[in-house]
Amino acid sequence: MLAGEQYEEELDYLTQYAKTTPVYFTPVRDAAETVAGKGSTEAQIQAVTLKLVDDLLDRGVQIGDMSPLEGEAVIPWNLSREQTLRKVAEGMQKYKDPLDFIYICWFSAPAE
Repeated sequence: MLAGEQYEEELDYLTQYAKTTPVYFTPVRDAAETVAGKGSTEAQIQAVTLKLVDDLLDRGVQIGDMSPLEGEAVIPWNLSREQTLRKVAEGMQKYKDPLDFIYICWFSAPAE
C-alpha cells in the first residue's frame, strides 16, 4: 500500500508544495486518504498520514507552528522524530473532525 507509485507521487507533491509555501495539514491528510483508498478506516488513514509525515521529515521538511509574525513562516518544533510523530498522532486523536487537523501543525521546506 505505501510503497506504490501513488504514494511516491503524493509524497513528491507535498515536498514540492512545502518548498513553495507553508502547507497546512489538510493536503497531507487528503494525500493519505488518496493513498489509503476508498473504504479505508480512520485508523488506516491516520497510519498513512504518519508515514507521510515521517517521510517528509526524511526529505528535509520542517514541521511546526505557523508564525504570527508577518514575513515569517513555520516555527519548527525542534523535537526528535519520535516526539514529532507522537505529537502529530496525538493531535489527530484530539480532533474528531479531520477539518480541525489544520490546528495540528504546518509544513515547510527550504527552496532549492
